[in-house]
Amino acid sequence: MTRSLTVFACLAVATAASAQAPVVPAAASKVAEPKPVELVLEDQFGRRAELGTLRGHVVVLVFGDRKGTDACKEYGEQLHVLFHPTAKGQTPDKARTAPVVPLAGVPEGKKSPEVVVVPVACAGSVPGLVKDVIRNQIKKASPDVTVWLDFSGAMEEKFGLRAGQPNLAVIDAAGRLRMKVNGTPDQATGEKLVQTIQNLRAEAAGLGK
Repeated sequence: MTRSLTVFACLAVATAASAQAPVVPAAASKVAEPKPVELVLEDQFGRRAELGTLRGHVVVLVFGDRKGTDACKEYGEQLHVLFHPTAKGQTPDKARTAPVVPLAGVPEGKKSPEVVVVPVACAGSVPGLVKDVIRNQIKKASPDVTVWLDFSGAMEEKFGLRAGQPNLAVIDAAGRLRMKVNGTPDQATGEKLVQTIQNLRAEAAGLGK
């Protein structure tokens, strides 16, 4: 079992427990930006990809350079399954529509705030023909799951980037940065990540006020 899978195996237990845990202030809230993060990229189909369209959801951007592609894929898939357990073993198309884990305290009949995991490929500044090649490669490798493409270095500028490893940025329902992790998290960081996401879901649902 790889290091990241070992971490996520532990996090699976933490996620199930935190779904029923009392809401506590997210430690990562200290890094929240006063204004929503402005991020406009594109996806592998050439469509506009804008972070602002995901307001109302807790968004986890999982990103890395070319050498970190496999780690990011593994990281993103495991993180999605943590909050959408019925996605496990499903085809990518079905996995992305799996229901999110219910949040304790949300009134019956009201949907729990969603956790949207967005993979972002940081390709850097490359010529137009190379961009087309990258788009086609990703389109072929991921026809069902949307992948955002960063050709401008925006992800590294806004969130930092550790080469060859997965990186992530957690965005709250109002579009603000609340936590970032550069590199594969250890267990303590992973547990903090899960709790932060759960707290932000509770915040989005208006719980604990």
